[in-house]
Amino acid sequence: MLGALAGVAASLTVVFLSMRAVMDIGGACADGGPFVPRQPCPDGVSGLLVGGIWIGILLALVYMGMAFRQGVPSLAGLLWPSLFISLGWNFLDYGFDPPMGSGVAMGWLIPGILFMLMGGIPLWIWLSVIRAKGLTPSAAKIPIPLQPVAGIPQRLSPSTSAPRVAADLAAALERLDVLHRSGALDDSEYKAAKRRAIAGES
Repeated sequence: MLGALAGVAASLTVVFLSMRAVMDIGGACADGGPFVPRQPCPDGVSGLLVGGIWIGILLALVYMGMAFRQGVPSLAGLLWPSLFISLGWNFLDYGFDPPMGSGVAMGWLIPGILFMLMGGIPLWIWLSVIRAKGLTPSAAKIPIPLQPVAGIPQRLSPSTSAPRVAADLAAALERLDVLHRSGALDDSEYKAAKRRAIAGES
């Protein structure tokens, strides 16, 4: 799953750099055709640009499928904002400082603003949903092998303070829930471990 996500990041980087290579020569390139001005594209850029887009989409689908199948938190909500904000940055960068040095280029500045909005608004919505659901960093922990859960009292004794026992039990149940959602515990193992935790057994 991490390999697929790394592949998405690599594809996005290729698209980002390929776009800059085209913008360096004026923002458009083509070879041949009766109605197309001849401005050769930099070597290999057209293939890298198209390949980066399609390979990135394919790897993004693979990543989302694996995350869904394993029941782990996914960063899929960041893929769209990452694409449009990064490309929007290119437009803004070249809009304010075009390679020909002709002042502000509105033809690139306006798409840059639109791309930033197309990426920034979904990013804001995604973050708002995360906050509304009350998700914490503990939900994104990497699954770990099942081990005896530390912090569960072996036996409840009169000397054990009630607040400490409640805090330890809550922490243990939270760890069990994380393990269950990550797939390290199946349903029956999760229920059994939860019963043992509540009963104060190891």
